Amino acid sequence: MALFNPLDYPICFSYPLRAAFTASARFWMEHIPLGMFLVDVLRPRVLVELGTFSGVSFCAFCQAVKELDTGTRCYAVDTWQGDPHNGYYGPEVLSDLKSHHDPLYGGFSRLIQSTFDEAASHFEDRSIDLLHIDGFHVYEAVRHDFETWLPKMSERGVVLFHDINVAELDFGVWKLWKEIKPRYPHFEATWGQGLGVLAVGKQQPDLLRSLCNSTEGELREVRDFFCQLGLRLELARERDELTAKLQEQSNVIGNLRHSLPMRFLYIWSREGLRGVAHHAIGKLSAITRQLSVGRHHRRTERDNRQMNVRPIAFYLPQFHPIPENDSWWGEGFTEWTNVSRATPLFATHYQPHVPADLGFYDLRVAEARQAQADLAREHGIYGFCYYSYWFNGKRLLSRPFDEVLASGKPDFPFCLCWANENWTRVWDGLEKDVLIEQSYSDEDDRQHIRWLANAFRDKRYIKVGDKPLFLVYRARSIPDPVKTTSIWRDEARKLGFKELYLCRVESFAEEREHPACLGFDASVEFQPDWSSFPALTMPLRRGRVWQRLTRWGLSSKAYQQNDVYSYKRVANLMRRRDVPPYKRFPGVTPGWDNTPRRKRGAIILHGSTPKLYRRWLEATLARFEPYGPGENLVFINAWNEWGEGSHLEPDKRWGRAYLEATRRALRGK
Repeated sequence: MALFNPLDYPICFSYPLRAAFTASARFWMEHIPLGMFLVDVLRPRVLVELGTFSGVSFCAFCQAVKELDTGTRCYAVDTWQGDPHNGYYGPEVLSDLKSHHDPLYGGFSRLIQSTFDEAASHFEDRSIDLLHIDGFHVYEAVRHDFETWLPKMSERGVVLFHDINVAELDFGVWKLWKEIKPRYPHFEATWGQGLGVLAVGKQQPDLLRSLCNSTEGELREVRDFFCQLGLRLELARERDELTAKLQEQSNVIGNLRHSLPMRFLYIWSREGLRGVAHHAIGKLSAITRQLSVGRHHRRTERDNRQMNVRPIAFYLPQFHPIPENDSWWGEGFTEWTNVSRATPLFATHYQPHVPADLGFYDLRVAEARQAQADLAREHGIYGFCYYSYWFNGKRLLSRPFDEVLASGKPDFPFCLCWANENWTRVWDGLEKDVLIEQSYSDEDDRQHIRWLANAFRDKRYIKVGDKPLFLVYRARSIPDPVKTTSIWRDEARKLGFKELYLCRVESFAEEREHPACLGFDASVEFQPDWSSFPALTMPLRRGRVWQRLTRWGLSSKAYQQNDVYSYKRVANLMRRRDVPPYKRFPGVTPGWDNTPRRKRGAIILHGSTPKLYRRWLEATLARFEPYGPGENLVFINAWNEWGEGSHLEPDKRWGRAYLEATRRALRGK
């Protein structure tokens, strides 16, 4: 390209993290590569957007600022109430935007809910380097916005106008653009809805001057380049949308053919008589296998489900900033920080995991928590097990659960698991660098159970019979677990509870003895049970041959630097291992990959699919004999452990497939 080399501006090729779900938002997708390019060229000190709506354009600007590390301060101004062009809407649009924006860009960017005129008074004259005007599109409104904000533009100032090609209805951006572009150097993105670039400041980078002053012939190649990049993004968006629709249709078809006669009729229509025979033989083989399993157990899989097995998903609350994480990891740090910067370590390695339906949510937002509960309930999850971080009276990451408790919403069952580990720099591989230490005492045991009583009294709290269920992640870390559990039970009785139901999580190799020896009622199987892996299976691509191939560059170093296991093999081994001679509630996991948290030494379960996960869960349910009407718990790790690649929540690759697999396994379909 004559004017510039695109390889000098790789930000052009970045894929936007913020998806477009509405028609008006989609119109900006085609201009995102150019918008990111302009951030790179201009390196603005202050960027302001007027009219943000769902945030597709603004988040693209912020993404470029973050990836380029330009040090830009970004501001989005909108009432988030709507207008006659976009339509009117409620607070859910802003809440959804915050859940994506705040975890990723909250350190340098602000969302200002205000009218444009009110916000203008908060910016000094000649302070803004890049202004995007995309508010109410009638001529009078756009002209007023431009004239009001023009004094705020710096000597480097550039103003962007969206929809300069739209002359329908009462849109007037095209008219204003036609009036003002002769007064200033400018560049027109003529594809799609159109984007006008107006250089109102006199001190502009040489490349922007060239774009503004080049002939139409010279600009044709530039426009074609950015147009093709924009088209690529739009096609990718349409692909994802169609994939989701096809998945929905596939689910409908699956439901129609769940019965045996309907299924064989469907197969006959697709594959003929030979296909029917093949599938009939397969069905008989499956029935034979189930009968074989049944000979070793008193109850069948269906009988177990009729006892109302209660699936509980572990729930991580680290999706909102806290002062401690700001201090230890940098301002604005949340779990999304690790998730968003993950990269694949070898050819078929699935990273990063990008959330789909719920987005990059912020757990301080009640609507996000409600959406999680609705999605879980819809797919058969009975409740959440929130991790609780108690350090001798100090609680971390407590706000989401505190708000759940105080508000009574969402109306969804929950219990607590005390994650009683030291917090260390384990994510950086510096496991001996303790950030906050766990300590124990009799008085702390009493103080802890008194605080827990507030949660136990909530009508949503999960109980076994009338006993509140409470889990401890590392019981062996407690100096005298028998004494601690005894104090808890005594204090609970004083507080009006007849008894507690205490479970020890089998999280590590030392957590294997009978739970009663530690004062607990039962154990919880934690998957993946990596402590048992060495005795059962080997990491992939290990041994002298693979070491040589790695040295010769024929195999990725990641297999030597991390423990990569086959998810399929692990699932098969776990669902067949012996049941212990004590109460242990079974567990499964949809996957595991903690490379976002570790530079090396990570554990990866490679090759997980919804189908393999469903088989593991089905086999677990078939083997599980609930110990009684209330002792019917199955644990899934996890609902939202995104930094460890263990989540039922939908992602861009699989959508809701793991949730659907959960629901079908529970229903026996």
